[in-house]
Formats: sequence, C-alpha cells, structure tokens
Amino acid sequence: MKKIIFSLATVVALSATAFAGKNVAPVTIPPVPVPEKPQLPQTPAVVPPLGLYIGGGLTFVKSECTCKPLTLSNNASTTTNSAKTYGINLKAGYSFTEYLAIEAKYLYTPWGDKDKTLKHYGVYLKPIAPVNENIDVYGLVGYGKTECETLNQSFKGLAWGLGAEYTFGQKKDGIKNGWGVYAEYTRPLKKSGSKDITTNALSTGVSYHF
Repeated sequence: MKKIIFSLATVVALSATAFAGKNVAPVTIPPVPVPEKPQLPQTPAVVPPLGLYIGGGLTFVKSECTCKPLTLSNNASTTTNSAKTYGINLKAGYSFTEYLAIEAKYLYTPWGDKDKTLKHYGVYLKPIAPVNENIDVYGLVGYGKTECETLNQSFKGLAWGLGAEYTFGQKKDGIKNGWGVYAEYTRPLKKSGSKDITTNALSTGVSYHF
C-alpha cells in the first residue's frame, strides 16, 4: 500500500515538473488607440483696406461772372457773362477713418459754350456720415484754383460741396472696399469784388476703393 501511494506521489511530482517546463504563450494586450486632436480649419488672414480710392466721371458746370463790360459779337456790351460747359471729373483720396478723408479733385469742361472752358484743381477735407453699410453722404471743404477761359484768368479761393456714394462691397473695419458710384454738387469758385464769379458743378462717376 505504501508503495502504491509513493508511486502516485512520484507520478504527480513528475507531471507537475513537466508542466512547469513547458513554454506558455504570453498574453498580448492590444495597444489602446490615442485619439488625435481635431484640426481646426485655418481661417485666411483678412487684409484690411488701404484706405486709398480713385474715381472719375462726367461733370456739368454753370458759371456766371458780373465784371467789367464785355463786347459781344454784335458789338453790344454787357457786364454779365454766363456759360454752360460739360466735361470730366477726376479724384483721388485717402480715408483716415470711416468718418474723415482727404481728397484731391480735378474738373475740366471743354465742351458746351464755345471758348468758355473751365478748369479746377482743388484739395478738400471730406467729413463722412455713414447711412448704412453701403451708403455714405459727405461734405467737401477745401481750397482750389479755377481757370476761366472766358476771362483768360485764374482765381484761387475756398471751395466746397456735398455728395453721396454707394459702394457695392461690404466695409472692412469701417473703411469702404471695392467699386462704388457717386454723385455730388460742388462750388469750385465763389469770388466777390470787382468781379463777382460763381461756378456750380454737378458731377457723377465711378469710384474704386483699395
């Protein structure tokens, strides 16, 4: 009996030893995926407008002069001389803010009444009152030089005007951008004294804001 028990113990011991000597496959733990940070879409940089603008169009000018007697073609004399002429207007300016700009203006009217061409060069301060995102009204106050072909003279003095502009693009930082159209009334010259001279100009045109 003791031999049988000893034999069984020997078998069990040998079996355990054999089992312990076998290669056991390692347990593989799958890697845990690390979520990537979502990439936000890159917003392109917004370039603010430069504030510069240019414009040009057509102009109608009515000028009147009460001065020394003039001899007409029928040998009659008059102290009043009036003219209606047509031409072009050009302008260039810079907007400091949404409410103030400076503008250089040129008028030239070679068509209409003969020998009564008018030229005007002026620099204006331009206060602006925005109505909405696309429409502005503005004033013009400045100083200019006006040449009257009829009198063969040039005059310097205060000039002023009023206008309105519609821009098709949206403003950026309050400054207009892109194409626009404008209409304005200006008085390039008003002079009193030995020669009372008044010029009135109506202008319209197309502008572009950089």
